[in-house]
Amino acid sequence: MALPTCTNDPGFIAKYPFTREGMAKYTVLTSKTPLTDLPNTQEGRQLLEKARDMLREVFTRGSVPARVLGGGDGDSELLVHYLAVVLTAGLDKALWRRVADAESKRFSSLLEGEGLDCIMYIAWGFGIEAVPIDALGFGGGLGLAYDVGVRVWSYLRFAPRNDPNWKLVNRFLTRGWVLLTRRELVRLVEEAVEARVMSLVEDYSKRADVVGALTNAVGGFGVQRSLVTSVTTTATTGTVGVTVKRRRVGGVPPCMGAIISEIKSGGNPSHQARFALAAFMLRRCMDEGRDVHDCVEEVVGLFRTVADFDERVTRYQVEHIAGLRGGRKVYMPPSCEEMNSLGLCPTNLGCGVKNPLAYGLSGGGKKGRRGKRGKKRGRT
Repeated sequence: MALPTCTNDPGFIAKYPFTREGMAKYTVLTSKTPLTDLPNTQEGRQLLEKARDMLREVFTRGSVPARVLGGGDGDSELLVHYLAVVLTAGLDKALWRRVADAESKRFSSLLEGEGLDCIMYIAWGFGIEAVPIDALGFGGGLGLAYDVGVRVWSYLRFAPRNDPNWKLVNRFLTRGWVLLTRRELVRLVEEAVEARVMSLVEDYSKRADVVGALTNAVGGFGVQRSLVTSVTTTATTGTVGVTVKRRRVGGVPPCMGAIISEIKSGGNPSHQARFALAAFMLRRCMDEGRDVHDCVEEVVGLFRTVADFDERVTRYQVEHIAGLRGGRKVYMPPSCEEMNSLGLCPTNLGCGVKNPLAYGLSGGGKKGRRGKRGKKRGRT
């Protein structure tokens, strides 16, 4: 694929550090100055401090700023993102996905402002084979409804899990191509970025000497493996502290409470988080005997403060999860094990239940009645 004009932007690698161009530049920079030499120079220490501050932003606000350094040297901007990855590798695994999720959302928010040729070029760099819709010979309705075709294996590799809207049966598939809108292609790239960042963190977690040297240079990060409900930072020491709360009988489990708090504070939860919350709220609402349509309205209303809220899309997805569309299956929220693997369990499986729906139930009575009622209505 020919290089699009966006790659001529001198700030390209600073905007998109995890593209193939960004990774190649990072390799060149670290070949000249090994990571373990950074703490020995003033400039290197400053970059490490910026990386630490960026992680604080992730853990307290759930986001990464578009420009960490506020402009200037693109190489330094790129290095800060990779140094944050190295520092993340020294943290508790429960925090890894938070960083990957924040980086991927920053990436996709910037990508939204690019032309389709640039988006497709970057997508190819992540192994997503995407071509313009007209190259597939589609015109008329399909040509107006969709912007690109993506090879089915690329689609399956990066399509968001636990989101019924992304299941292949709900997509237009023809001759091995899945048809997507421009915005959906950006979403697919977002998933690819998250996977790449997670892979980088995993790789650096095996290099204890490098991670230890850089972590010590910024004062260390101490993270307790306990009943975590929020992550805070201590400005004087640079450590990541933990606020601990005990399980409260009844109410909302910490994982769902965290997602709700992020939404109410103007955050932008991941699609996995949104699916989990919608499935949880719908099941709990219907288990209380309320009408399914009222439950849908309540859940749709909850998402109205999300930055990228689209009522038509949100309503369709919530109705699908509620069993009103598609295969008419009422979806269960992910298990606690899966929530933890997605980085969505702030307690590291400390609630003592196997599924968020069981949180706060005393004994097996309520749980048993819910199971019977669900079975009677054909739920799974």
